[in-house]
Amino acid sequence: MDNVEYDQFVDDYGWLFGGAALIFYLAIALIFFIAYVRIIQKAGYSGWWILIALVPVVNAVMFLVFAFSRWPLQRENEALRAGSPYPR
Repeated sequence: MDNVEYDQFVDDYGWLFGGAALIFYLAIALIFFIAYVRIIQKAGYSGWWILIALVPVVNAVMFLVFAFSRWPLQRENEALRAGSPYPR
C-alpha cells in the first residue's frame, strides 16, 4: 500500500477502530464501577458512595476516610462479640 491508499483506509475505517476502542474502554470501566460498588457494599456502606469517586480531590478524601474510619461491619462485629445488640 502506498501512502495515499493508507490515508484513504484510515479516513474510511478510522472511526471503526476508535469506536471499538471506546466500547472496550466503557465495558472495562463499567466492570470496575460495579466491582467498586460491591466492595463498598461489603464494607457496610451504601453503593451510592462510589459517585463521590467521580469528583476530583473529594475522591482522595473519601479514600482516606474509608481507609481509616471504623466500618459499619466492624462496629457490628464488635457489638456482637461483646454480646450487645447492634444499634441500627
